[in-house]
Amino acid sequence: MNRELIKALEKPSPFGPDIDLSNYVLGEPKIHDKLEVGDDFIKASSRVGLEDDSKLNYVQIDESAMYDALRESLRKYNVRILPLKKALEEFTYVKDLVWRLVRPDLDKYTAANYLYGGELGYFIYVPPHTKVPIPIYSCLAITTNNKLQLAHNVVYVDEGSEVQVVTGCLVPHGIKSGLHVGVSEFYVGRNAKLTFAMIHAWSEGVHVRPRTGVRVYAGGEYVSYYIIYSPVASLQTYPTITLDFSSKASSSSVIAGSGEGVYDVGTKVILEGDSSSAELISKVIAKDSADIYARSDITAETVGKGHVECLGLLLSPKSKISSIPALTSKKPGAILSHEAAIGVIAQEELEYLMSKGFKEDEAKSIIIRGFIDIDMRSIPLTVKSEINKVLDLIARNAATT
Repeated sequence: MNRELIKALEKPSPFGPDIDLSNYVLGEPKIHDKLEVGDDFIKASSRVGLEDDSKLNYVQIDESAMYDALRESLRKYNVRILPLKKALEEFTYVKDLVWRLVRPDLDKYTAANYLYGGELGYFIYVPPHTKVPIPIYSCLAITTNNKLQLAHNVVYVDEGSEVQVVTGCLVPHGIKSGLHVGVSEFYVGRNAKLTFAMIHAWSEGVHVRPRTGVRVYAGGEYVSYYIIYSPVASLQTYPTITLDFSSKASSSSVIAGSGEGVYDVGTKVILEGDSSSAELISKVIAKDSADIYARSDITAETVGKGHVECLGLLLSPKSKISSIPALTSKKPGAILSHEAAIGVIAQEELEYLMSKGFKEDEAKSIIIRGFIDIDMRSIPLTVKSEINKVLDLIARNAATT
């Protein structure tokens, strides 16, 4: 197996720019059982709405993982949250969960994570028939230039349970290069629900390669929010969600591309069980010389429903948006649909707002904010507030030239 994986270290992803892993430095994995973060980290985490470190349950700074297993707010629900490495040592069932939804030999990034990551990343388990009313927060940060950060996250929401997980990924001011590779495997049990929000705030020299697999069992529901508003060197991610009988998934992405970054973001859903359904929505903004690929793929293996919607807004003549939807039906009776549109800010809308006393940048910000608005009825008010702060920031940044 290791020989095959070493060969896979040379295997590029079919999407996104290829990265030379040897250009980055990987440190020795470390685990600390206390959350002790400095003021610089707290200041930087405000970029993803997590500046209150009392909320955080898991933090990974470069290759150092910190966690607090004794948070009173979660302990009473018997929720387990700890580094994956420790979970593998303490709970035998965890071995059956790792590397099942994402193959180690998928590409060079997963191979590097498997071989050298030390299974850092968070493990979250919610016991059966438990509704956790407070969100679980984690944050992953690169704080050293030329750092390779590897993380492997596993979430298991057992039968009949509900939980919200919020993860922020970021770099503080001054970090100009790095590579983040995050492998995530999410299991949503029968009649369970996982709401997952991911907020990215990187920098122009950082490459980002998330790799995600999701399995939703009968009657379960997976709700995803994916937001990136910062410049990056490149981002490439293409999660795969597999749906069992009568389960459903909804994914909402807001991609605000800027600088000279390449953003290749998509979601693939497989309707494997009868009466399963999926909705994929992406709102894409491109300014400066950003190059954005918005991919969506729904494959119906059985009778189910799926809808794709991709809306793009070009804010610069040098930027580019490519909408790439794909629908495949293998069963008569499946209902699949898609709509896509790419445009610019309407001059008449801009002039109308300016006639009401708004400056041009203010008017653009109002229009953009309306464009990127997403349905957040299924998430708690605390998480909704944090996402809205980031969306407001996106609108303000996108409106400036």
